[in-house]
Amino acid sequence: MYAWPEVRRGGERYLHELASALADSGHRVRVLTTAPTATRGEVLGVEVTYLRRRHLARKRFRQQSDEVAFGLQTLVRSAATRVDVWHAFGTADAASATVLAGLKKMRAVYTDLGIPARVSRVRRPDRRLHRFVVDHIDHYLCLSVSAGEYLRQDYGRAPEVVGGGVDLRRFAPAEHRYPTPVLLFTGSLDTPRKNLGLLLEAVAVLRRRDVPVTLWLSGPGDATELLAAAPPEARDAVELRGLGEPELLGELYGQAWVTVLPSVQEAFGLVLVESLACGTPIVALDQGGPGEIVQTDIGVRADATAEGLADACEEALGLARQPGIAAVCRDHSQRYDWRSAIVPQLEAIYG
Repeated sequence: MYAWPEVRRGGERYLHELASALADSGHRVRVLTTAPTATRGEVLGVEVTYLRRRHLARKRFRQQSDEVAFGLQTLVRSAATRVDVWHAFGTADAASATVLAGLKKMRAVYTDLGIPARVSRVRRPDRRLHRFVVDHIDHYLCLSVSAGEYLRQDYGRAPEVVGGGVDLRRFAPAEHRYPTPVLLFTGSLDTPRKNLGLLLEAVAVLRRRDVPVTLWLSGPGDATELLAAAPPEARDAVELRGLGEPELLGELYGQAWVTVLPSVQEAFGLVLVESLACGTPIVALDQGGPGEIVQTDIGVRADATAEGLADACEEALGLARQPGIAAVCRDHSQRYDWRSAIVPQLEAIYG
């Protein structure tokens, strides 16, 4: 129900980049989302209809009341329209897609952008809608094998795994890396599960080892409190590089030596595949969706400790010095290309 740039997360970018790739493959695509006021627009060459954001049954659905209202809005709009495939990205609109698929000839698909763990889902006021989706939607997609295992173990449904993608036309290696070692963190700066605090501790460890590393921070959110609590060695290493517009991210990835995503409870790791497309090695914790992306020739998996993450970053900096590493990373990113890799998987699911 949210779209870029109002909300700047990987899921919102996923929405528009997938829509653009599908359109480039010859499909007629429309995006339905919400905004404070109703309007129309175009993002990456695809028509976007912005419905006015509303709330439904606030007392019952609380923080999900706007999502439930969006589900009903999209159901009403789509019921009178020819729809071959409804690809939903939220629980309520996935439930609406499931209902409509039962009434007319169409395919209902849901990509869960998070982790479908029962322990978190049962706390949500839309838990019954989610159970309905699990039981009845045509295709329930997860972004990684590890995320899909929660669907299998907690709900008894076999997942279909289709990861995120990258536009290889927009993300490409830079001519030169920054002259001195740079670690790049791009993502929400104040979201706890992104684990920026752990990375700051790891950077302090590297500085104490006399590794002359700089940490570039790029993304939404306020890192003031984390930086104030960080070791002085880490504060001295940090450079704030702004919000991270997609048009400028490629340059940051290409100039950095290593991109680090120390997130926990992460279904995927979009910034990691974008980094690979720009020829830059990656580091992630040895868990979850990001850990599945890391391979030994293009990155390093880390233990979830400051020392372990520092070790992984130091090893990855060594990878960045290897001749031809940019081509190796770039080649690995081909398996995530929207147009040649991800869209064909989805076309098979769409039927």
